[in-house]
Amino acid sequence: MNKMKEKIKLFRESLRFVWRSAPGWASANIALSVIRSFLPLLLVWLLKGVIDGITIAAAAKQGSPLISVIWPVSALVIIWFFDEASSDFSNYIRKKQSLKLEVYMYGLLHSKSIALDLINFERPEYFDCLSRATREAPWRPNSILNNVVAMFKGVLSLVLIAGLITTLNWTIALLLIVANIPGIWLRLHYADILYDFHRRQTPEARKSAYFNWLLTGDRPSREIRLFGLGNYFITLFKNSFLKQKEEEINIIRKRTIIELISNLFKAASLLITLLFISHKTITGALSIGQMAMFLLAFRQGMVYIKELFVSLSGLYEDSLFIGDTFEFLNLKENVIAIEPVQFPSPLKDKILTENLSFTYPGNNTKTINNVSFELNKGEIVALVGANGAGKSTLVRLLCRLYDPDSGTIKYDGINIKNIAPDKYRKLFSVVFQDFMLYNLTAGENIRMGNIDEGNPEMKIRAAAVITGSHEMITALPAGYDSPIGNLFDESRELSWGEWQKIALARALFRDAPVLILDEPSGALDADTEYDIFSRFREIVTGRTTILISHRFTNVGLADRIIVLDKGSIAEEGTHDELIKKGGIYFTMFTKQSGRFKN
Repeated sequence: MNKMKEKIKLFRESLRFVWRSAPGWASANIALSVIRSFLPLLLVWLLKGVIDGITIAAAAKQGSPLISVIWPVSALVIIWFFDEASSDFSNYIRKKQSLKLEVYMYGLLHSKSIALDLINFERPEYFDCLSRATREAPWRPNSILNNVVAMFKGVLSLVLIAGLITTLNWTIALLLIVANIPGIWLRLHYADILYDFHRRQTPEARKSAYFNWLLTGDRPSREIRLFGLGNYFITLFKNSFLKQKEEEINIIRKRTIIELISNLFKAASLLITLLFISHKTITGALSIGQMAMFLLAFRQGMVYIKELFVSLSGLYEDSLFIGDTFEFLNLKENVIAIEPVQFPSPLKDKILTENLSFTYPGNNTKTINNVSFELNKGEIVALVGANGAGKSTLVRLLCRLYDPDSGTIKYDGINIKNIAPDKYRKLFSVVFQDFMLYNLTAGENIRMGNIDEGNPEMKIRAAAVITGSHEMITALPAGYDSPIGNLFDESRELSWGEWQKIALARALFRDAPVLILDEPSGALDADTEYDIFSRFREIVTGRTTILISHRFTNVGLADRIIVLDKGSIAEEGTHDELIKKGGIYFTMFTKQSGRFKN
Protein backbone atom coordinates (compact mmCIF):
# COMPACT_ATOMS: atom_id res chain seq x y z
CA MET A 1 0.00 0.00 0.00
CA ASN A 2 2.82 2.39 0.89
CA LYS A 3 4.53 1.51 -2.40
CA MET A 4 1.41 2.44 -4.35
CA LYS A 5 1.10 5.75 -2.46
CA GLU A 6 4.72 6.52 -3.29
CA LYS A 7 4.14 5.80 -6.99
CA ILE A 8 1.04 8.03 -7.05
CA LYS A 9 3.06 10.78 -5.37
CA LEU A 10 5.79 10.47 -8.00
CA PHE A 11 3.14 10.58 -10.75
CA ARG A 12 1.71 13.79 -9.31
CA GLU A 13 5.14 15.40 -9.07
CA SER A 14 5.99 14.33 -12.62
CA LEU A 15 2.74 15.74 -14.00
CA ARG A 16 3.47 18.99 -12.14
CA PHE A 17 6.79 19.17 -14.00
CA VAL A 18 4.96 18.69 -17.30
CA TRP A 19 2.40 21.36 -16.43
CA ARG A 20 4.97 23.90 -15.22
CA SER A 21 7.13 23.44 -18.31
CA ALA A 22 4.34 24.04 -20.87
CA PRO A 23 0.77 24.41 -19.51
CA GLY A 24 -0.64 25.55 -22.87
CA TRP A 25 0.84 22.70 -24.88
CA ALA A 26 -0.16 20.15 -22.22
CA SER A 27 -3.77 21.40 -22.36
CA ALA A 28 -3.77 21.22 -26.18
CA ASN A 29 -2.40 17.67 -26.04
CA ILE A 30 -5.16 16.53 -23.66
CA ALA A 31 -7.97 18.29 -25.57
CA LEU A 32 -6.90 16.91 -28.94
CA SER A 33 -6.59 13.39 -27.54
CA VAL A 34 -10.19 13.53 -26.27
CA ILE A 35 -11.45 14.71 -29.66
CA ARG A 36 -9.51 11.96 -31.43
CA SER A 37 -11.22 9.33 -29.25
CA PHE A 38 -14.52 9.87 -31.09
CA LEU A 39 -13.28 10.00 -34.69
CA PRO A 40 -12.55 6.25 -35.24
CA LEU A 41 -16.04 5.28 -34.05
CA LEU A 42 -17.52 7.87 -36.40
CA LEU A 43 -15.44 6.48 -39.27
CA VAL A 44 -16.65 2.93 -38.60
CA TRP A 45 -20.29 4.07 -38.51
CA LEU A 46 -19.93 6.12 -41.72
CA LEU A 47 -18.25 3.18 -43.48
CA LYS A 48 -21.32 1.07 -42.73
CA GLY A 49 -23.49 3.71 -44.40
CA VAL A 50 -21.22 3.80 -47.48
CA ILE A 51 -21.20 0.00 -47.89
CA ASP A 52 -24.96 -0.30 -47.38
CA GLY A 53 -25.51 2.57 -49.83
CA ILE A 54 -23.33 0.88 -52.44
CA THR A 55 -25.08 -2.47 -51.87
CA ILE A 56 -28.52 -0.90 -52.33
CA ALA A 57 -27.40 1.00 -55.42
CA ALA A 58 -25.87 -2.15 -56.94
CA ALA A 59 -29.09 -4.12 -56.37
CA ALA A 60 -31.21 -1.42 -57.98
CA LYS A 61 -31.95 -1.11 -61.71
CA GLN A 62 -29.07 -0.45 -64.08
CA GLY A 63 -28.29 3.22 -64.38
CA SER A 64 -29.25 3.92 -60.78
CA PRO A 65 -27.80 7.33 -59.84
CA LEU A 66 -24.57 7.54 -57.77
CA ILE A 67 -26.09 10.39 -55.79
CA SER A 68 -27.29 7.97 -53.11
CA VAL A 69 -23.69 7.34 -51.93
CA ILE A 70 -22.21 10.79 -52.57
CA TRP A 71 -23.09 12.20 -49.17
CA PRO A 72 -21.97 9.25 -47.01
CA VAL A 73 -18.75 8.97 -49.04
CA SER A 74 -18.11 12.72 -48.70
CA ALA A 75 -18.77 12.59 -44.96
CA LEU A 76 -16.44 9.59 -44.61
CA VAL A 77 -13.64 11.38 -46.51
CA ILE A 78 -14.06 14.57 -44.45
CA ILE A 79 -13.91 12.69 -41.13
CA TRP A 80 -10.95 10.62 -42.40
CA PHE A 81 -9.17 13.88 -43.30
CA PHE A 82 -9.80 15.30 -39.83
CA ASP A 83 -8.57 12.06 -38.26
CA GLU A 84 -5.33 12.14 -40.26
CA ALA A 85 -4.83 15.89 -39.78
CA SER A 86 -5.46 15.64 -36.04
CA SER A 87 -2.92 12.81 -35.85
CA ASP A 88 -0.23 14.94 -37.52
CA PHE A 89 -1.15 17.97 -35.43
CA SER A 90 -1.12 15.84 -32.29
CA ASN A 91 2.42 14.68 -33.10
CA TYR A 92 3.49 18.30 -33.52
CA ILE A 93 1.96 19.28 -30.18
CA ARG A 94 3.63 16.37 -28.40
CA LYS A 95 7.01 17.27 -29.94
CA LYS A 96 6.64 20.91 -28.92
CA GLN A 97 5.59 19.96 -25.41
CA SER A 98 8.42 17.42 -25.18
CA LEU A 99 10.95 20.11 -26.17
CA LYS A 100 9.68 22.48 -23.47
CA LEU A 101 9.80 19.69 -20.89
CA GLU A 102 13.33 18.60 -21.85
CA VAL A 103 14.60 22.16 -21.40
CA TYR A 104 12.80 22.38 -18.04
CA MET A 105 14.09 19.03 -16.78
CA TYR A 106 17.66 19.70 -17.90
CA GLY A 107 17.38 22.99 -16.01
CA LEU A 108 16.36 21.09 -12.84
CA LEU A 109 19.17 18.56 -13.25
CA HIS A 110 21.82 21.18 -13.95
CA SER A 111 20.68 23.42 -11.09
CA LYS A 112 20.73 20.47 -8.70
CA SER A 113 24.10 19.28 -9.95
CA ILE A 114 25.85 22.62 -9.38
CA ALA A 115 24.15 23.03 -5.98
CA LEU A 116 25.18 19.63 -4.60
CA ASP A 117 28.25 19.34 -2.41
CA LEU A 118 31.54 18.80 -4.20
CA ILE A 119 32.23 15.80 -1.97
CA ASN A 120 29.62 13.87 -3.97
CA PHE A 121 32.12 13.69 -6.81
CA GLU A 122 34.29 11.50 -4.58
CA ARG A 123 31.54 8.84 -4.34
CA PRO A 124 30.94 6.25 -7.12
CA GLU A 125 27.31 5.82 -5.99
CA TYR A 126 26.70 9.50 -6.79
CA PHE A 127 27.74 8.95 -10.40
CA ASP A 128 25.40 5.93 -10.61
CA CYS A 129 22.54 8.08 -9.31
CA LEU A 130 23.41 10.94 -11.68
CA SER A 131 23.70 8.58 -14.64
CA ARG A 132 20.24 7.09 -14.01
CA ALA A 133 18.68 10.53 -13.51
CA THR A 134 20.15 12.08 -16.66
CA ARG A 135 19.05 9.02 -18.64
CA GLU A 136 15.42 9.25 -17.52
CA ALA A 137 14.67 12.83 -16.44
CA PRO A 138 14.46 14.63 -19.83
CA TRP A 139 11.67 12.44 -21.19
CA ARG A 140 10.13 10.25 -18.48
CA PRO A 141 7.68 12.86 -17.04
CA ASN A 142 6.38 13.49 -20.56
CA SER A 143 5.99 9.73 -21.01
CA ILE A 144 3.84 9.69 -17.87
CA LEU A 145 1.58 12.43 -19.27
CA ASN A 146 1.35 10.76 -22.69
CA ASN A 147 0.55 7.41 -21.10
CA VAL A 148 -2.10 8.96 -18.86
CA VAL A 149 -3.64 10.74 -21.87
CA ALA A 150 -3.37 7.58 -24.00
CA MET A 151 -4.98 5.53 -21.24
CA PHE A 152 -7.84 8.01 -20.90
CA LYS A 153 -8.26 8.11 -24.69
CA GLY A 154 -8.07 4.31 -24.84
CA VAL A 155 -10.71 3.85 -22.14
CA LEU A 156 -13.06 6.35 -23.79
CA SER A 157 -12.58 4.84 -27.27
CA LEU A 158 -12.91 1.31 -25.92
CA VAL A 159 -16.16 2.12 -24.11
CA LEU A 160 -17.60 3.56 -27.34
CA ILE A 161 -16.47 0.62 -29.47
CA ALA A 162 -17.50 -1.96 -26.86
CA GLY A 163 -20.91 -0.30 -26.68
CA LEU A 164 -21.25 -0.71 -30.44
CA ILE A 165 -20.15 -4.38 -30.34
CA THR A 166 -22.55 -5.06 -27.46
CA THR A 167 -25.45 -4.27 -29.83
CA LEU A 168 -24.33 -7.32 -31.76
CA ASN A 169 -23.57 -9.64 -28.81
CA TRP A 170 -22.24 -8.88 -25.33
CA THR A 171 -20.11 -12.03 -25.24
CA ILE A 172 -18.10 -10.76 -28.21
CA ALA A 173 -17.34 -7.55 -26.28
CA LEU A 174 -16.26 -9.63 -23.26
CA LEU A 175 -14.13 -11.86 -25.48
CA LEU A 176 -12.40 -8.75 -26.81
CA ILE A 177 -11.20 -7.84 -23.30
CA VAL A 178 -10.41 -11.32 -21.94
CA ALA A 179 -8.17 -12.22 -24.91
CA ASN A 180 -5.82 -9.34 -24.06
CA ILE A 181 -5.35 -10.05 -20.34
CA PRO A 182 -2.24 -12.29 -20.82
CA GLY A 183 -0.58 -9.44 -22.72
CA ILE A 184 -0.97 -6.91 -19.91
CA TRP A 185 0.33 -9.38 -17.30
CA LEU A 186 3.35 -10.03 -19.52
CA ARG A 187 4.21 -6.34 -19.89
CA LEU A 188 3.89 -5.62 -16.17
CA HIS A 189 5.97 -8.66 -15.25
CA TYR A 190 8.82 -7.81 -17.61
CA ALA A 191 8.73 -4.10 -16.74
CA ASP A 192 9.95 -5.09 -13.25
CA ILE A 193 12.59 -7.42 -14.65
CA LEU A 194 13.96 -4.82 -17.10
CA TYR A 195 14.00 -2.08 -14.46
CA ASP A 196 15.96 -4.25 -12.02
CA PHE A 197 18.34 -5.15 -14.85
CA HIS A 198 18.97 -1.51 -15.86
CA ARG A 199 19.53 -0.47 -12.26
CA ARG A 200 22.02 -3.28 -11.67
CA GLN A 201 23.84 -2.44 -14.88
CA THR A 202 24.37 1.28 -14.15
CA PRO A 203 28.00 0.85 -12.97
CA GLU A 204 28.77 -1.34 -15.99
CA ALA A 205 27.13 1.18 -18.34
CA ARG A 206 29.32 3.94 -16.88
CA LYS A 207 32.35 1.72 -17.39
CA SER A 208 31.42 1.26 -21.08
CA ALA A 209 31.00 5.02 -21.43
CA TYR A 210 34.43 5.54 -19.87
CA PHE A 211 36.14 3.12 -22.27
CA ASN A 212 34.31 4.82 -25.15
CA TRP A 213 35.65 8.20 -23.98
CA LEU A 214 39.19 6.81 -23.80
CA LEU A 215 38.88 5.72 -27.43
CA THR A 216 37.24 8.88 -28.77
CA GLY A 217 38.22 11.73 -26.42
CA ASP A 218 40.81 14.42 -26.99
CA ARG A 219 42.65 14.18 -23.68
CA PRO A 220 43.53 10.45 -23.87
CA SER A 221 44.17 10.48 -27.64
CA ARG A 222 47.94 11.06 -27.41
CA GLU A 223 48.76 8.26 -24.97
CA ILE A 224 46.37 5.87 -26.71
CA ARG A 225 48.38 6.28 -29.90
CA LEU A 226 51.84 6.53 -28.35
CA PHE A 227 51.50 3.40 -26.20
CA GLY A 228 49.38 1.51 -28.75
CA LEU A 229 46.48 1.04 -26.34
CA GLY A 230 43.67 1.27 -28.90
CA ASN A 231 42.98 -2.46 -29.41
CA TYR A 232 43.24 -3.11 -25.67
CA PHE A 233 40.55 -0.55 -24.84
CA ILE A 234 38.43 -1.67 -27.81
CA THR A 235 38.40 -5.15 -26.24
CA LEU A 236 37.54 -3.75 -22.79
CA PHE A 237 34.70 -1.67 -24.25
CA LYS A 238 33.36 -4.62 -26.26
CA ASN A 239 33.38 -6.96 -23.25
CA SER A 240 31.71 -4.38 -21.00
CA PHE A 241 29.12 -3.42 -23.63
CA LEU A 242 28.23 -7.02 -24.50
CA LYS A 243 27.98 -7.92 -20.82
CA GLN A 244 25.06 -5.49 -20.55
CA LYS A 245 23.38 -6.08 -23.89
CA GLU A 246 23.50 -9.88 -24.01
CA GLU A 247 21.63 -10.16 -20.71
CA GLU A 248 19.07 -7.62 -21.94
CA ILE A 249 18.63 -9.57 -25.21
CA ASN A 250 18.04 -12.77 -23.22
CA ILE A 251 15.30 -11.05 -21.20
CA ILE A 252 13.66 -9.72 -24.37
CA ARG A 253 13.94 -13.15 -26.04
CA LYS A 254 12.03 -14.78 -23.17
CA ARG A 255 9.41 -12.04 -23.30
CA THR A 256 9.01 -12.49 -27.09
CA ILE A 257 8.37 -16.23 -26.74
CA ILE A 258 5.65 -15.60 -24.13
CA GLU A 259 4.19 -12.83 -26.34
CA LEU A 260 3.72 -15.40 -29.12
CA ILE A 261 1.56 -17.48 -26.76
CA SER A 262 -0.38 -14.34 -25.82
CA ASN A 263 -1.01 -13.63 -29.51
CA LEU A 264 -2.55 -17.10 -29.89
CA PHE A 265 -5.32 -16.04 -27.48
CA LYS A 266 -5.98 -12.97 -29.61
CA ALA A 267 -6.04 -15.04 -32.81
CA ALA A 268 -8.52 -17.49 -31.24
CA SER A 269 -10.84 -14.63 -30.23
CA LEU A 270 -10.64 -13.18 -33.73
CA LEU A 271 -11.52 -16.60 -35.23
CA ILE A 272 -14.58 -16.94 -32.99
CA THR A 273 -15.71 -13.40 -33.84
CA LEU A 274 -15.28 -13.89 -37.61
CA LEU A 275 -17.27 -17.14 -37.55
CA PHE A 276 -20.04 -15.55 -35.50
CA ILE A 277 -20.34 -12.45 -37.76
CA SER A 278 -20.14 -14.61 -40.90
CA HIS A 279 -23.00 -16.78 -39.64
CA LYS A 280 -25.14 -13.72 -38.83
CA THR A 281 -24.47 -12.21 -42.27
CA ILE A 282 -25.20 -15.45 -44.18
CA THR A 283 -28.49 -15.93 -42.34
CA GLY A 284 -29.47 -12.34 -43.19
CA ALA A 285 -29.40 -11.05 -39.61
CA LEU A 286 -26.73 -8.52 -40.63
CA SER A 287 -26.36 -6.43 -43.75
CA ILE A 288 -23.03 -6.25 -45.60
CA GLY A 289 -22.47 -2.78 -44.13
CA GLN A 290 -23.20 -3.98 -40.61
CA MET A 291 -20.86 -6.92 -41.12
CA ALA A 292 -18.05 -4.59 -42.16
CA MET A 293 -18.83 -2.22 -39.29
CA PHE A 294 -18.68 -4.95 -36.64
CA LEU A 295 -15.53 -6.51 -38.11
CA LEU A 296 -13.80 -3.14 -38.13
CA ALA A 297 -15.16 -2.33 -34.67
CA PHE A 298 -13.76 -5.59 -33.28
CA ARG A 299 -10.42 -4.99 -34.96
CA GLN A 300 -10.39 -1.38 -33.73
CA GLY A 301 -11.32 -2.61 -30.25
CA MET A 302 -8.29 -4.93 -30.31
CA VAL A 303 -6.12 -1.93 -31.21
CA TYR A 304 -7.62 0.17 -28.41
CA ILE A 305 -7.15 -2.54 -25.83
CA LYS A 306 -3.56 -2.99 -26.93
CA GLU A 307 -2.98 0.79 -26.71
CA LEU A 308 -4.71 0.87 -23.32
CA PHE A 309 -2.61 -1.95 -21.93
CA VAL A 310 0.55 -0.53 -23.48
CA SER A 311 -0.13 2.83 -21.81
CA LEU A 312 -1.01 1.09 -18.53
CA SER A 313 2.18 -0.99 -18.55
CA GLY A 314 4.05 2.11 -19.70
CA LEU A 315 2.76 3.94 -16.64
CA TYR A 316 3.92 1.08 -14.45
CA GLU A 317 7.35 1.19 -16.08
CA ASP A 318 7.40 4.99 -15.68
CA SER A 319 6.62 4.57 -11.98
CA LEU A 320 9.72 2.42 -11.64
CA PHE A 321 12.13 4.61 -13.59
CA ILE A 322 10.90 8.08 -12.54
CA GLY A 323 12.01 7.25 -9.01
CA ASP A 324 15.62 7.47 -10.25
CA THR A 325 15.07 11.10 -11.21
CA PHE A 326 13.57 12.03 -7.85
CA GLU A 327 16.30 10.08 -6.06
CA PHE A 328 18.78 12.55 -7.59
CA LEU A 329 16.63 15.67 -7.19
CA ASN A 330 16.03 14.79 -3.52
CA LEU A 331 19.73 14.48 -2.65
CA LYS A 332 20.53 16.69 0.31
CA GLU A 333 22.88 19.67 0.20
CA ASN A 334 24.92 19.68 3.39
CA VAL A 335 27.23 22.61 2.65
CA ILE A 336 24.66 25.27 3.52
CA ALA A 337 24.44 28.35 5.71
CA ILE A 338 23.61 27.60 9.34
CA GLU A 339 21.67 30.07 11.44
CA PRO A 340 22.39 32.77 12.38
CA VAL A 341 23.34 33.65 8.79
CA GLN A 342 25.86 36.46 8.51
CA PHE A 343 27.06 38.51 5.55
CA PRO A 344 30.81 38.86 5.14
CA SER A 345 32.76 41.83 3.81
CA PRO A 346 36.28 41.92 2.33
CA LEU A 347 38.82 40.52 4.78
CA LYS A 348 39.66 42.99 7.55
CA ASP A 349 41.69 40.89 9.98
CA LYS A 350 42.40 37.21 9.33
CA ILE A 351 41.19 33.71 8.45
CA LEU A 352 41.64 31.29 11.33
CA THR A 353 41.53 27.49 11.10
CA GLU A 354 41.19 25.49 14.31
CA ASN A 355 41.77 21.73 14.60
CA LEU A 356 40.64 20.89 11.06
CA SER A 357 40.30 17.22 10.17
CA PHE A 358 38.94 15.71 6.96
CA THR A 359 38.71 12.22 5.46
CA TYR A 360 37.63 11.40 1.91
CA PRO A 361 34.73 8.94 1.51
CA GLY A 362 35.96 5.36 1.47
CA ASN A 363 39.34 6.24 3.05
CA ASN A 364 40.47 5.15 6.49
CA THR A 365 43.29 7.69 6.76
CA LYS A 366 42.68 11.37 7.42
CA THR A 367 43.79 13.61 4.55
CA ILE A 368 43.79 16.63 6.89
CA ASN A 369 44.57 15.89 10.51
CA ASN A 370 44.09 18.45 13.29
CA VAL A 371 45.38 21.44 11.31
CA SER A 372 45.39 24.91 12.89
CA PHE A 373 46.88 28.11 11.48
CA GLU A 374 45.97 31.70 10.72
CA LEU A 375 46.14 33.75 7.53
CA ASN A 376 46.45 37.48 8.19
CA LYS A 377 45.11 40.17 5.88
CA GLY A 378 47.59 41.07 3.12
CA GLU A 379 49.90 38.19 4.02
CA ILE A 380 51.45 35.81 1.50
CA VAL A 381 51.52 32.27 2.89
CA ALA A 382 53.06 29.35 1.02
CA LEU A 383 51.86 25.77 1.49
CA VAL A 384 54.51 23.18 0.70
CA GLY A 385 54.80 19.46 1.13
CA ALA A 386 55.08 16.23 -0.79
CA ASN A 387 52.37 15.10 -3.19
CA GLY A 388 49.39 13.84 -1.18
CA ALA A 389 50.30 15.89 1.87
CA GLY A 390 46.85 17.54 1.79
CA LYS A 391 47.64 20.98 0.30
CA SER A 392 44.88 21.05 -2.35
CA THR A 393 42.37 19.50 0.07
CA LEU A 394 43.11 22.24 2.59
CA VAL A 395 42.40 24.84 -0.11
CA ARG A 396 39.03 23.22 -0.80
CA LEU A 397 38.18 23.36 2.88
CA LEU A 398 39.18 27.04 3.04
CA CYS A 399 36.92 27.81 0.06
CA ARG A 400 34.16 25.72 1.69
CA LEU A 401 33.93 23.37 -1.25
CA TYR A 402 34.12 20.67 1.44
CA ASP A 403 33.10 20.84 5.09
CA PRO A 404 35.60 19.39 7.59
CA ASP A 405 34.77 16.32 9.67
CA SER A 406 35.74 18.36 12.72
CA GLY A 407 37.21 21.76 13.52
CA THR A 408 36.23 25.25 12.39
CA ILE A 409 37.27 27.94 9.93
CA LYS A 410 36.63 31.54 10.94
CA TYR A 411 36.61 34.49 8.55
CA ASP A 412 37.14 37.69 10.53
CA GLY A 413 35.83 35.84 13.58
CA ILE A 414 32.74 34.49 11.76
CA ASN A 415 32.33 30.72 11.50
CA ILE A 416 32.14 30.20 7.73
CA LYS A 417 29.24 27.76 8.26
CA ASN A 418 27.17 30.83 9.18
CA ILE A 419 27.83 32.36 5.75
CA ALA A 420 25.92 31.41 2.58
CA PRO A 421 28.40 29.32 0.53
CA ASP A 422 27.88 31.31 -2.70
CA LYS A 423 28.48 34.61 -0.87
CA TYR A 424 31.53 33.25 0.93
CA ARG A 425 33.14 31.81 -2.22
CA LYS A 426 32.97 35.20 -3.92
CA LEU A 427 35.65 36.29 -1.46
CA PHE A 428 38.10 33.81 -3.03
CA SER A 429 39.82 33.62 -6.39
CA VAL A 430 41.61 30.36 -7.13
CA VAL A 431 43.83 28.92 -9.84
CA PHE A 432 43.40 25.20 -9.30
CA GLN A 433 46.12 22.79 -10.30
CA ASP A 434 43.66 21.18 -12.73
CA PHE A 435 42.16 24.48 -13.92
CA MET A 436 39.45 24.54 -16.58
CA LEU A 437 40.00 25.05 -20.31
CA TYR A 438 36.83 26.69 -21.62
CA ASN A 439 36.27 26.30 -25.35
CA LEU A 440 35.04 29.89 -25.62
CA THR A 441 36.68 33.12 -26.74
CA ALA A 442 39.90 34.29 -25.07
CA GLY A 443 38.08 37.23 -23.51
CA GLU A 444 35.29 35.02 -22.16
CA ASN A 445 37.86 32.66 -20.64
CA ILE A 446 39.20 35.53 -18.54
CA ARG A 447 35.72 36.92 -17.82
CA MET A 448 34.71 33.57 -16.27
CA GLY A 449 36.55 34.81 -13.16
CA ASN A 450 33.64 37.18 -12.51
CA ILE A 451 30.77 36.60 -14.92
CA ASP A 452 28.67 39.29 -13.22
CA GLU A 453 31.13 42.09 -14.06
CA GLY A 454 29.22 44.80 -15.93
CA ASN A 455 31.88 46.42 -18.15
CA PRO A 456 34.71 43.89 -18.23
CA GLU A 457 36.73 44.86 -21.33
CA MET A 458 39.33 47.09 -19.63
CA LYS A 459 39.68 44.77 -16.62
CA ILE A 460 40.08 41.75 -18.92
CA ARG A 461 42.93 43.43 -20.76
CA ALA A 462 44.55 44.60 -17.52
CA ALA A 463 44.52 41.02 -16.14
CA ALA A 464 45.96 39.70 -19.42
CA VAL A 465 48.76 42.29 -19.38
CA ILE A 466 49.77 41.37 -15.82
CA THR A 467 50.04 37.66 -16.66
CA GLY A 468 51.82 38.21 -19.97
CA SER A 469 48.98 36.82 -22.10
CA HIS A 470 47.94 40.11 -23.74
CA GLU A 471 50.39 39.88 -26.67
CA MET A 472 49.51 36.24 -27.28
CA ILE A 473 45.78 37.05 -27.35
CA THR A 474 46.10 40.10 -29.61
CA ALA A 475 48.06 37.94 -32.09
CA LEU A 476 44.98 35.69 -32.51
CA PRO A 477 42.83 36.32 -35.63
CA ALA A 478 40.07 38.13 -33.74
CA GLY A 479 42.05 39.08 -30.64
CA TYR A 480 40.03 38.73 -27.46
CA ASP A 481 37.02 37.57 -29.53
CA SER A 482 38.93 34.58 -30.94
CA PRO A 483 37.56 31.16 -29.92
CA ILE A 484 40.27 29.04 -28.27
CA GLY A 485 40.45 25.30 -27.81
CA ASN A 486 39.93 22.58 -30.39
CA LEU A 487 36.27 21.59 -30.11
CA PHE A 488 34.60 24.11 -32.40
CA ASP A 489 35.13 25.64 -35.83
CA GLU A 490 37.49 28.58 -36.35
CA SER A 491 39.07 28.10 -32.92
CA ARG A 492 42.75 27.95 -32.14
CA GLU A 493 44.39 25.57 -29.70
CA LEU A 494 46.85 26.98 -27.16
CA SER A 495 49.86 25.43 -25.51
CA TRP A 496 49.46 24.32 -21.89
CA GLY A 497 51.57 27.25 -20.76
CA GLU A 498 49.35 29.70 -22.68
CA TRP A 499 46.27 28.15 -21.10
CA GLN A 500 47.90 28.60 -17.68
CA LYS A 501 48.45 32.31 -18.37
CA ILE A 502 44.74 32.60 -19.27
CA ALA A 503 43.82 30.82 -15.99
CA LEU A 504 46.03 33.23 -14.03
CA ALA A 505 44.40 36.20 -15.77
CA ARG A 506 40.98 34.76 -14.91
CA ALA A 507 41.92 34.55 -11.23
CA LEU A 508 43.25 38.13 -11.19
CA PHE A 509 40.17 39.41 -13.04
CA ARG A 510 38.07 38.30 -10.08
CA ASP A 511 38.21 41.16 -7.59
CA ALA A 512 38.40 38.89 -4.53
CA PRO A 513 40.26 39.72 -1.31
CA VAL A 514 41.79 36.21 -1.03
CA LEU A 515 43.86 34.76 -3.88
CA ILE A 516 44.90 31.10 -3.96
CA LEU A 517 47.43 29.86 -6.52
CA ASP A 518 47.85 26.08 -6.72
CA GLU A 519 51.01 25.43 -8.79
CA PRO A 520 50.45 28.59 -10.89
CA SER A 521 53.72 28.27 -12.82
CA GLY A 522 53.71 24.54 -13.55
CA ALA A 523 53.56 25.01 -17.34
CA LEU A 524 55.01 28.50 -17.72
CA ASP A 525 58.21 29.02 -19.67
CA ALA A 526 61.21 30.34 -17.74
CA ASP A 527 60.90 33.92 -19.04
CA THR A 528 57.18 34.20 -18.19
CA GLU A 529 57.67 32.60 -14.78
CA TYR A 530 60.53 35.00 -14.00
CA ASP A 531 58.49 37.99 -15.21
CA ILE A 532 55.45 37.05 -13.08
CA PHE A 533 57.29 36.14 -9.89
CA SER A 534 59.71 39.05 -10.09
CA ARG A 535 56.58 41.22 -9.89
CA PHE A 536 54.66 38.81 -7.65
CA ARG A 537 54.10 41.21 -4.75
CA GLU A 538 52.98 43.91 -7.18
CA ILE A 539 50.54 41.48 -8.84
CA VAL A 540 48.95 40.32 -5.57
CA THR A 541 49.05 43.71 -3.87
CA GLY A 542 45.97 44.33 -1.71
CA ARG A 543 45.13 40.62 -1.59
CA THR A 544 45.71 37.95 0.99
CA THR A 545 47.48 35.15 -0.87
CA ILE A 546 48.08 31.42 -0.50
CA LEU A 547 50.74 30.01 -2.81
CA ILE A 548 51.14 26.26 -3.37
CA SER A 549 54.30 25.40 -5.26
CA HIS A 550 57.02 22.79 -5.46
CA ARG A 551 59.45 25.42 -6.77
CA PHE A 552 61.24 26.76 -3.74
CA THR A 553 62.61 29.77 -5.60
CA ASN A 554 58.98 30.99 -5.73
CA VAL A 555 58.08 29.82 -2.23
CA GLY A 556 60.80 32.08 -0.81
CA LEU A 557 58.67 35.09 -1.79
CA ALA A 558 56.12 34.23 0.93
CA ASP A 559 55.93 36.00 4.26
CA ARG A 560 55.39 32.66 5.95
CA ILE A 561 55.69 29.03 4.90
CA ILE A 562 53.54 26.17 6.22
CA VAL A 563 54.92 22.68 5.65
CA LEU A 564 52.35 19.89 5.49
CA ASP A 565 53.29 16.26 6.05
CA LYS A 566 50.69 13.49 5.87
CA GLY A 567 47.86 15.94 6.48
CA SER A 568 49.38 17.67 9.50
CA ILE A 569 51.42 20.83 9.91
CA ALA A 570 55.02 19.71 10.39
CA GLU A 571 56.73 23.12 10.37
CA GLU A 572 55.87 26.79 10.04
CA GLY A 573 58.00 29.93 9.62
CA THR A 574 59.88 32.10 7.14
CA HIS A 575 62.27 30.63 4.58
CA ASP A 576 65.31 31.56 6.67
CA GLU A 577 63.78 30.20 9.87
CA LEU A 578 62.94 26.87 8.29
CA ILE A 579 66.40 26.56 6.70
CA LYS A 580 67.99 27.15 10.10
CA LYS A 581 65.70 24.58 11.67
CA GLY A 582 67.03 21.86 9.36
CA GLY A 583 63.78 19.93 9.16
CA ILE A 584 61.54 18.72 6.31
CA TYR A 585 61.64 22.06 4.47
CA PHE A 586 65.44 22.19 4.67
CA THR A 587 65.69 18.66 3.27
CA MET A 588 63.29 19.38 0.39
CA PHE A 589 64.98 22.70 -0.40
CA THR A 590 68.53 21.33 -0.41
CA LYS A 591 67.51 18.37 -2.59
CA GLN A 592 65.95 20.69 -5.16
CA SER A 593 68.70 23.31 -5.12
CA GLY A 594 71.36 20.57 -5.19
CA ARG A 595 69.77 19.08 -8.30
CA PHE A 596 70.00 22.41 -10.10
CA LYS A 597 73.64 22.94 -8.99
CA ASN A 598 74.68 19.60 -10.38
